[in-house]
Amino acid sequence: MDSPKVSFIIPVLHLKRPVNPSRFFMPRYTVKEVLDDLERNVALPREVIVVCNSRDPDLLKLVTKHPRVDKYCLNSVNVGVARAWNMGAQMAEGEALCFVNDDVAVGAGSMEALFEVLAQDDVGQVGPRGAKWVNGTHDRFVGEASIEEADAISGFLFMIKDAVFRQVGGFDVFYSPAGFEEIDMSFAIRKAGKKCLVVPGLSIQHHHHHGVSAYRSEIKYLSKSIDTQTLHERNRAYFMKKWAGASAG
Repeated sequence: MDSPKVSFIIPVLHLKRPVNPSRFFMPRYTVKEVLDDLERNVALPREVIVVCNSRDPDLLKLVTKHPRVDKYCLNSVNVGVARAWNMGAQMAEGEALCFVNDDVAVGAGSMEALFEVLAQDDVGQVGPRGAKWVNGTHDRFVGEASIEEADAISGFLFMIKDAVFRQVGGFDVFYSPAGFEEIDMSFAIRKAGKKCLVVPGLSIQHHHHHGVSAYRSEIKYLSKSIDTQTLHERNRAYFMKKWAGASAG
């Protein structure tokens, strides 16, 4: 295999995520489809790294036997998103790190387009969607018609230069199990003097309807448990304190 240009890092909790009762009719994308997309639709030299946050037997069998998974990490418990992303990054050898949810459809040419924009000297992070943030709250999406700077790139899929990721020290694990860690990363990248750019018009679709953030639920992680509403309020308060006065792009 050629030296990877991009390391794709995919954290996974379930092979097939639980159904959101209010969106039971919506399709569920799984890591199997994501792996197929990356094989079929990405021409860049790449490696695929999967971080398993459970001991789901079907998931472990798929990940350890799948021919398109180059590296994997098997956690005995759910360590949360930030730690899983950091673990994947520690195994990565690519020039760029692409963090991908296990419910995202990746179409032809999309990764090449992101990588090309990321290659610019003053750019640290790119993604297909991003927003302006005001006082710790999403204000508006940007970059829907042309490439545009964002305060934060949306977390379902984004690409960061490996050197920039190392420079800012990875994801802040305080946000575990999930929420605001990707926004925090964009703020850290901009603080380091690099741009976060949204690249519109790409063949990327997030099938988010059955994700944990789509409905209120209890999340078990490490030796703890927290409901999604309490988690959101806790993480937002931490984010606001950490980035006081830094909301503007």
